[in-house]
Amino acid sequence: MADNPFPEWLAEVATDAIVVRPDDTTAEARGNMWSFGLSDEQRAAVGVTEVVDFVRSVVAARGRWLTERGSAPMRFYCWHDAQTGQLRFSLVSATGSGLPFECPIELVSVVRPVVLNFLAPTPESARAPLLVWVTFVP
Repeated sequence: MADNPFPEWLAEVATDAIVVRPDDTTAEARGNMWSFGLSDEQRAAVGVTEVVDFVRSVVAARGRWLTERGSAPMRFYCWHDAQTGQLRFSLVSATGSGLPFECPIELVSVVRPVVLNFLAPTPESARAPLLVWVTFVP
């Protein structure tokens, strides 16, 4: 059985600096973006709960990083990039101009639909609108 990559990935993300540039949403989005892909073996070995727990742990870690530095709240957003097969997330300032997507998006209130698209992509998951889960941190 394949190893669960999420603990290792979380350790990497938790220690990474966050770019805070409220005047430049693009710099924040690019500087704070992470991408994760699973091999077929890993995809078969992990379930929705493990991926949701990973995303929530990342949110908590990013929130701790911001709190420790006295930073203003930021928007954490997560989506499935169907073209690359990756789960992606980033952060932008809560006071910024919005999310930096150039395609139609649909905000979802829970991360589960994004995770389902990541674990079992379908042709429909590659179509617009792109499902994006957003939460505020810290």
